[in-house]
Amino acid sequence: MSFYQNQDNARRKTGLLIFYFVSAVVLIVAAVNLSLFVVFAFSGESGLSLGQWVRSPLCWGLAAVTLGAIVFGSLLRLAQLSKGGVSVALMAGGTPLDPATTRPQEKVLQNVVEEMAIASGTPVPRIFVMRDEPAINAFVAGTESRNTVLAVTQGCLDKLTRDELQGVIGHEFSHILNGDMKLNVRLIGILAGILFIGQIGEFLLRGQSRRHYYGRRSNKEGNQLIPLGLALMVIGYVGLFFGRLIKAAISRQREFLADASSVQFTRNPEGIASALYAIQHYSGQSLLLNAHAEDMNHMCFGETVTMHLSGLLATHPPIEDRIRTIDNGLLPRLKARFRKRAEADSHQVPAAAESASTTLPTSAAPATAAPALSVAASGFTGSHPIKADAAHIKASVGRPTPEHVDYAQRLHQQIPPNLQSLAHQQHSADAVLYGLLLLESPEITRLPVALPAESLALRDELTASSALIRLPLLDICLATLKTADAERRQTIIKNSVDLIKLDRKITLSEFVACFLIQQSLSDIKRPQRSIKSYQPLEPALATLFSALVQVSGDSKDQQADNFQNIMQYYCQRDYSSQLQQPPSPKGLNQALQQLKRLTPLLKQPVVDACVDCILHDGKAVLKEVELLRAICEALECPLPPLIIQGD
Repeated sequence: MSFYQNQDNARRKTGLLIFYFVSAVVLIVAAVNLSLFVVFAFSGESGLSLGQWVRSPLCWGLAAVTLGAIVFGSLLRLAQLSKGGVSVALMAGGTPLDPATTRPQEKVLQNVVEEMAIASGTPVPRIFVMRDEPAINAFVAGTESRNTVLAVTQGCLDKLTRDELQGVIGHEFSHILNGDMKLNVRLIGILAGILFIGQIGEFLLRGQSRRHYYGRRSNKEGNQLIPLGLALMVIGYVGLFFGRLIKAAISRQREFLADASSVQFTRNPEGIASALYAIQHYSGQSLLLNAHAEDMNHMCFGETVTMHLSGLLATHPPIEDRIRTIDNGLLPRLKARFRKRAEADSHQVPAAAESASTTLPTSAAPATAAPALSVAASGFTGSHPIKADAAHIKASVGRPTPEHVDYAQRLHQQIPPNLQSLAHQQHSADAVLYGLLLLESPEITRLPVALPAESLALRDELTASSALIRLPLLDICLATLKTADAERRQTIIKNSVDLIKLDRKITLSEFVACFLIQQSLSDIKRPQRSIKSYQPLEPALATLFSALVQVSGDSKDQQADNFQNIMQYYCQRDYSSQLQQPPSPKGLNQALQQLKRLTPLLKQPVVDACVDCILHDGKAVLKEVELLRAICEALECPLPPLIIQGD
């Protein structure tokens, strides 16, 4: 399926989740009442028939209390998760990774994540490390691309090689591209109430070790506690059972899809298969120590809790089945490899650290050094026409290939060490960001006092560097600045807007860059309802398409024909007056904000039309292609980089 179909299927699964949730609540309420009826009937204290029990105030009061507990638990957890993926990472005991880290293990992780983000066209997620978790596990979480986090356990860093780590990261990125990430966060919130009931049961089970205390009380007091304890234990077991059943129904097949996507991204089935086998090989497996391991089970790379009735309730398929699905012939080789690794463990440094030991702190090279990009080496500026296949570009949205991953790896290495180091440091990333914005304004030689003066020097360095690195470098800067406090982030947004206004003209590239800055660094807002029709968005479509055709370099007549041919598919009204003047920043901002809310299947024609605007003559300059990628990123339809091998 295409990126848009996967996203739409994930969105539809939210409705299925609501149905499962309501059904489970009804069954839990019924089970609770039935269990308490049986307890009272057995003790002889009720004296009511089943029909009388159903009509009694006690039955309905118990139902209300149970329902209230479930709703309270869900609303409480949803409020806790309202800040996006960071909330989940902190709940899991994650520690933010310092973007300026020089630790070999962490640098390898950072490089792999950035390379995968460049290859897929997604923003670089914030990275967290669960330092108290020796198991091998990972997850991505977030409600949208700007608040995505990727968390890995310390066990991943200590026990996996670079190829294995890349397989795990590829698996997690596929959850982003397939729409699972948003669904998984909603699943935590919605099921929290049901699992809260389950946690009550588990608490009572642990409390059985204190039965000797109650044994010293009178038999009468003990008999009064027995029915309550039994009823609450039933509530707990029923809630836990239904919560796990729903998670298994939603998650299990999507793990197979994520494994397959990881292989598709990396062209290295042994990477992810070896990581999966490592879970079995090491005693820690994938089980987490965190108190919220049950809540996060469905969203992690491997099972986080021991699962009884795993054939029915497990959120992940058995590991050997996952390996066989990747490649049936891998298991014997993996067993032999890990026997040798076990023999050498006492004589070697940790696997990921060993992979990093031969690399510079600023970059981790792939296992086989790839040739440098000739366009980067020649200082390619993006002014040369590029032949491009529009159909191929449209099909690549949300579908990075191994060629994209290899290209991203080489492109990541082409970022000058000085720029990469500054982009990863909190105190200097904003100067790099301003330098990128200044590329469109070479006539500016002085900056306001509020802006760092070194931005002008960085602009010169960026001008001399390959134009290919600019969008990846912007995303790296934004990933670093996401960790800043709210006041500084707002200052950076304001400074960026003021900067592109200095020369009294705002180009479309400058605006889209500022839009991405604002989206990444602004405070999280409540997600708005999806728009399911083009009709209310006709002005927004006209604003976006008119802006794109005006940067195409065509004559006025060609622009009018191109614009009319595109708009006729969306409306009958004549919007040609939009071409008489450049779109205003306010109008473009509103257009992108609205179009971002389209349902996935309705976004596809819009993105396709954007590609046609840029590539209607079959070629474009790099600046136009990178503008197209930035617009796709703003619409949350990630477009992998156009692979350019030479100028």
